[in-house]
Amino acid sequence: MFYRVKQFYNGLMAKVTDEDKHFLNQYLTETEKELFFQLRLSEQYHSLNVAYGCLLETPQNTKLIKAALLHDVGKVGTNLTLINKSFVVVAKKLNIEKKYLPAFLKKAIEDQLSHPQRGYELLKKLNSEEYVLNIVLLHHQSDATERDIKILQKYDDLH
Repeated sequence: MFYRVKQFYNGLMAKVTDEDKHFLNQYLTETEKELFFQLRLSEQYHSLNVAYGCLLETPQNTKLIKAALLHDVGKVGTNLTLINKSFVVVAKKLNIEKKYLPAFLKKAIEDQLSHPQRGYELLKKLNSEEYVLNIVLLHHQSDATERDIKILQKYDDLH
């Protein structure tokens, strides 16, 4: 559970540096960057860290790095704030039945569950590559067997 505290702290302290922007320029198109920068700052920071992890493990796989940068774009326009995400984690940990939760938290849970599909749809409108679309769509699938999805999940869980 300590890693959740670390995630919260990192979200509070999140920033995107000039080096990060240079990194983004190497992997994302202009329209993809526009979408990326619609994410909350904490999500941008998280996605950058996931991508940096993927880069360490598979430096030649530019498509995976792009997918890592974009894996959470389905959270754009949702109520998944840092605080609401924390409430979602606590509610799940305590196994609180959904019917007892306030509406904003039910919505946050729904947004958390549906963000891979939303991300897929947003990126499909941008004509993103099928590989990237597939990774974004499946990045929370616990039974995924594809190596690249497993790598992304590893760094997604770490950050």
